[in-house]
Amino acid sequence: MNKLLYLLLAVSMVSCGGKTDEISVNQLASNDFESVDGWMGDNTTPSLTKEKAHSGRYALKVGPGVEYSMGYNNVLSRLSASKVTKIKVRGWVNIPNGTSQPVLVTTITDPNNQAAKPLLWEGLKLADQVKSFNKWVEVEKTITFPAAVTYTNKISVYLWRTAAAETALLDDLTIEKVE
Repeated sequence: MNKLLYLLLAVSMVSCGGKTDEISVNQLASNDFESVDGWMGDNTTPSLTKEKAHSGRYALKVGPGVEYSMGYNNVLSRLSASKVTKIKVRGWVNIPNGTSQPVLVTTITDPNNQAAKPLLWEGLKLADQVKSFNKWVEVEKTITFPAAVTYTNKISVYLWRTAAAETALLDDLTIEKVE
């Protein structure tokens, strides 16, 4: 009887220990930056850091010497098989204080016309969103695409330092389609 009880207890503990995060059906892209290290060879970007992370060991940083972080860059046709007209960009950020002015940027450009102005440039000023400093805070922004956006346009999402002298961090970035 005791062996059966221990076996049931062990099985129930193992079944409860799995990862429970569910991926939204609207999720278009997501990165926790854990799998980036090693895939880039010796060309690892200086924005990939182990200094602090929201989850895992890696996050992205901007600060002195790192103006822009790596981020998501892709043609919209590779992001979704159906037309996307609105997205939600969400991530976890850690900024040192309210005077730090990093911006989470989303752009849509025409890759065939590099000289043209972006079709869309949206910046989420983190200091306007974050009220708790030196800790991880979730931020998000919903962005509606202009009617001129097509499948051949390129989307980019990245962290921009602006003129801040302090380091700002980004982790667990997600892009979701909004219906």
